[in-house]
Amino acid sequence: MRRNEIIVLCVAASALAIVLIGLTLPDVINAAQCIEIIITFVLVLVTAGYVRRTAEIAEATRGQAEATRRQADASMEMAREMKEQTYDAFRPVIDIVKMPMEPMEMAKQAYCVGEGKFPELPCILHNIGVGPAIGVSSFIIVPSSDERRPWDFGTIAVGEKTLEKSLSLEQTGNRMALVAYYKDVYGRDIESRREVTLDKEKHS
Repeated sequence: MRRNEIIVLCVAASALAIVLIGLTLPDVINAAQCIEIIITFVLVLVTAGYVRRTAEIAEATRGQAEATRRQADASMEMAREMKEQTYDAFRPVIDIVKMPMEPMEMAKQAYCVGEGKFPELPCILHNIGVGPAIGVSSFIIVPSSDERRPWDFGTIAVGEKTLEKSLSLEQTGNRMALVAYYKDVYGRDIESRREVTLDKEKHS
């Protein structure tokens, strides 16, 4: 118990004792009953003080637990940010450079789309990031079967470019894109996409 609570308890007990002693003078209650009442009153006050103090401790414990949880969350967020910064320090970025095409060749590839076939465009892959791109791959068309299959470019170092290669476009709904898949030095999967519009008059 706190000091002020003890003082209040003593004052209350003294006041009760005085009242009870006054009541015993005209023989309203005897001395044994007076002592019993005083003890019961003191026990009630002690119990009330104990309950109050327990509630305060529980509230303080909850506050400490909440503060600890917030501190743990902040530490986890800081660790995540540091991890992302480490990843960014070695993140490769593959730029898909589409090479120029003759209008007739572009029209031919646009015709493939209308026929439900996979068009392909000549491209160069250029690593413009700050880390090596590992296991770089994309899709090509096998001339003998007109089938799509993955093509492995291997590892592309920082600033390095591949030789020109015709890559097959991926179509999602009415959108088409050239896509390259690769990993960073930490083994995280990354992909680069470049949307393409096939038109014999204008292409991008």
